[in-house]
Amino acid sequence: MISVSIPGWGDLDIEYLVIDYNGTCAFDGKLKESAKELMEKVSRYIKLFIITADTYGTIDNEASMIGFRVIKVGKEAGGKEKARIIRELGPEKVVAVGNGNNDALMLKEAALGIGVIGEEGCANLVIREADLIVRDVIDALGIILHPERLVATLRD
Repeated sequence: MISVSIPGWGDLDIEYLVIDYNGTCAFDGKLKESAKELMEKVSRYIKLFIITADTYGTIDNEASMIGFRVIKVGKEAGGKEKARIIRELGPEKVVAVGNGNNDALMLKEAALGIGVIGEEGCANLVIREADLIVRDVIDALGIILHPERLVATLRD
């Protein structure tokens, strides 16, 4: 578990990280190696799930190399499915990370939603629904590993 108290914002006791695959921790359907290393570090403290609508059709081949639980959602109603998964885990225990329109609902549902701009950009809806926006997945994972950064950014 990762815990942090953010003055004027609240307490976070995080047990799960739900991270979008394409556009967030992967580029053109391939997991970023630098992201994998940090994801492995994060998974020592909290349970990590990769969630994807599998835009590039590569997740089945990539999954064996990833080493994390992968949850596939539909391409049509993927956003609603992602949000449902957050609710099933218990939103108050989840950090969600994503960049696309179909990630916005899960970012809104999670105790902490982190939007990633990355190489593919970031949907406007993500910017509106996320608690925090970062340049790339490395920054998002670094914030999770060093939660005092959240205090610096989110406190009143």
